[in-house]
Amino acid sequence: MGKKKGRAYLLKISDGIGGFDAFGGLTAKNLSINNERLDVTTPDPTDPEGVMWRETLDGVKSINVSGDYMLVKDAAETALITAAMSAAATEDFQIVIPNLGTFEGTFSVAVEYGDDSAVTGSMSLESTGPVAFTAEA
Repeated sequence: MGKKKGRAYLLKISDGIGGFDAFGGLTAKNLSINNERLDVTTPDPTDPEGVMWRETLDGVKSINVSGDYMLVKDAAETALITAAMSAAATEDFQIVIPNLGTFEGTFSVAVEYGDDSAVTGSMSLESTGPVAFTAEA
């Protein structure tokens, strides 16, 4: 059986007691996985005018997720707004990508609301630490 076309990303927010509550589906979504290399090239101290080869180290890893959603006004959305308004503006999330897997970690939160005959929201999440990935079985 081949891969099925995915729909919305399922977003889950920490329930504060070790589990996650489904928040809703993100549409018009985007997921970016980054692994920037750090340039640590330095001249040879014994031959500073000599040829330099570029040297890099494992760099800065990050995951960014963004998308639109419909407001549902429940406890999970209240937790999202509370996280966005907190001093740290971070919370633990699970992002379930259909036919791919689940990303889990702490993300900073930005939320934007609109009203186009139905109240909608846009959000972006940026990882603030390690993110675990579990492939879909």
